[in-house]
Parts: sequence; structure tokens; C-alpha cells
Amino acid sequence: MYAFAAIMGLVSAWSAISVIPASAARAEITYWFWKDNPDDNTIANLAAKFEKETGIHVNLMSDVTYDEFFSFLVNSIAAGTAPCAAELTSTYIGPLINAGVLEPLNDRIAAWPGRSAVTPSLWSYVVGPDGKTQYAMPNKFLMFYLYYRKDIFKAAGVAVPKTQQEFVDAAKALAASAPGKQFAFNLRAGNGGWDQWAAFLVAGGAKFIDDSGKVVLNSPEALKSNQLYLSTYAWAPPGTINMASGGQIVQELEAGTTAMAIHHLGTAKALKLGPDKIGVAPIPSLTGDPATSTYLGFMNMNGVFAFCKNKDAAFKWVSYLTEANAQLEIAKGLDGYLPVVDSVARDPHFAGDQYFQASLQMAAHAVLAWPPIPGTTAVPVAFPPALQAALLKKASGDSVVQAVAKALSGKR
Repeated sequence: MYAFAAIMGLVSAWSAISVIPASAARAEITYWFWKDNPDDNTIANLAAKFEKETGIHVNLMSDVTYDEFFSFLVNSIAAGTAPCAAELTSTYIGPLINAGVLEPLNDRIAAWPGRSAVTPSLWSYVVGPDGKTQYAMPNKFLMFYLYYRKDIFKAAGVAVPKTQQEFVDAAKALAASAPGKQFAFNLRAGNGGWDQWAAFLVAGGAKFIDDSGKVVLNSPEALKSNQLYLSTYAWAPPGTINMASGGQIVQELEAGTTAMAIHHLGTAKALKLGPDKIGVAPIPSLTGDPATSTYLGFMNMNGVFAFCKNKDAAFKWVSYLTEANAQLEIAKGLDGYLPVVDSVARDPHFAGDQYFQASLQMAAHAVLAWPPIPGTTAVPVAFPPALQAALLKKASGDSVVQAVAKALSGKR
């Protein structure tokens, strides 16, 4: 359970926070982040290089998992023990912006020499609800796409789906090819799965908010796409209703228990099967044409806190992580993210990587992210029980969309 009580009290807590003191030499900051792969030492190596080049020492904290990170960060802000800078995501940045604890970075970004090297469209991920204030530096991002078993599709005589109706038809045909043994798609209905669900709805034409900031998720496009998505539960593997781990879905894909999965580049790092068995394709969309489709992207970004005494040093560090040399190391790392710098994305190292290239191809089209509003943080709590209730026929399918829309709106 996320620390919603702490989030609700964040604004008042901020007024009582003690300013984090600078070191005597003004050359030390604290930076918190999480590791998807505990063996990935990329950031530690970059911090050592950064200190050698700048003289600024970065105290790193990466002991908290992603699932616990935001609650830990919010509680530390309330206690006055937060870092100068931290890794953030679109899912969790909204309450921090709302509480006024993040430092606006517009002036620093405008003066930063590396600004033009960042893929222009990616700056939109770090802008707040006002559409102009930049609260973070782009760092690494992901695109959600469709993984599928080439051999299973071929054996069943099923074509890779392009539209969402074709996706449902393919799921039915794949399950029918070996009843009781072959399953089509896992919805991940336990604690997780909101990103996969949202990726499908966005490709179906859904939007989270309109230009005025009003939540518009409960639209005809979203409701139709949601019903198609839920209908595939009829051909999902046993245990789907409680499935909470992306790793388990990867295992099912490798074992051939399921023939399709929606996930991102990080999954490719865990796959042991080669491209002869595993294929990737854009998430089936409303039109089936990537040129006219919108896809869900997800940004990991770095923010600087307003109470940090060494803001210049903190910005120097988070901007360093967005420079080309650091981006290349991050993209090569075990966690498997996309770089935010165009020149790195074109590096020959990634030329033969089908997963990397598929991500870039989708990112080249229209991309939508979870909005940086406080309500987004409530989605991980609201989504699982709503989806499970709908799958068990205890609630309507539309109630899933309605529950997420309610959470986004900040309603209880």
C-alpha cells in the first residue's frame, strides 16, 4: 500500500522541512534511485567518473525497490531527510509538483549546452500540468509493445494482429489450436498490469486528460478498447486473476504457455529465447497503422528538490546523466532502457537489436504518457481490484475505466 496519508500531508510537511546543508566545499550531494536489476552498477560507475571530472561527490542510495520507492521518498520529505535529487517517474511526479517540493528547472535547462541533443519530443514528459514548467531532466524511457511467439503463431496459422479486433481474434484462435494447453495472453490482473492495460487503451484511441487538464478517460474509445482487452481473459492461462509479476509473464512466454505479452524493452533482457522464437510488433491499435496510432511511453526522469542547498551541483549531476556518454552507458546497462539522446539511439551497438529498434519505431509516432497529476499516483491502488472484480463478473467491464478515471480525478 502506498503512503497516501504522507502524500496528503506533503504540502504542510514541506513547510517544516529543514534545509539540507551543503558540504563545506559545496561539492557533495545525495541522489536516490532504484535498480530494476540489483547487479546493474551503471549509476555507481557514472558517479565515480562524475566525481573525477567535477570534484562533486554523489552519495548514492539504491536499496529501495521501485514498488516501495515513492512511499519511502514521500516519508523522507516529511521527515526532512530527503536527498538533493532523485529518480522519478510519470506515475509519481504529480503529488511532488502539487506540493511544491520540486525545483523548477527551466532556466538551468535553457542554459545547459546539451539541451539540443535530447530528442525534442521527450521534453514533454518532464513538464508539469501547467504545460510549461520543467520539473526534471529526461533520463531513460520505455515503450510498450507486443511480444509474441513466432513458432506458436506459425503452427496455429495465425497472423500477427495489427488492429485490436484482430488481437482478440488471434487470442481465440491461438487458444483453440491446443485447447487446455495453449493460452493466448495474460492480463496480469494481480498487483500490477495498469501500464499494459493503459498501453492497449491508448493504442485504441483513449486519452487520460484533455488540454484543460480535465480527465477524459471515460470515453467511447477507451470503453470499447477496454472491453476488447477484458474479453481475452477467456483464453488466459490459469492463475491470471492473481498474476502480479512481470517476470512470471516472461516465463510463460518462454515456456510457450502464453503466445503473447505486452511489455517493454526491459523484458528483452530477461528472455533466453532468440529472435527465431520471439518476435515484437506495435501494440494492436484502433487503425492498425502505426502512422495514425498513439502509443504509451514511460519516462524515468531526475528531479532536484527545492530544499537542496547545492542545487547547482545537483543539476550538474542530473544533467550529466542526460549527456551522450552517460546515456550510452545507461542504454547498454542491465536494466535495458532507451536513451533520450538521438545520437546514442543511432549507435551501431544497437543496430541489430530487434527489441531496441521496435521501441524506437514506436517512439517515432505519436506518444502519450501518464499525466503528471496527483491522481496518477492513485492508479496502482485503484486498478487491480477493479480489474479483478470485472473479470470475476462482480462488476461491469466499464467499471475498470471508471475506477481509473475516478482515481485520476482525485476522487475517493
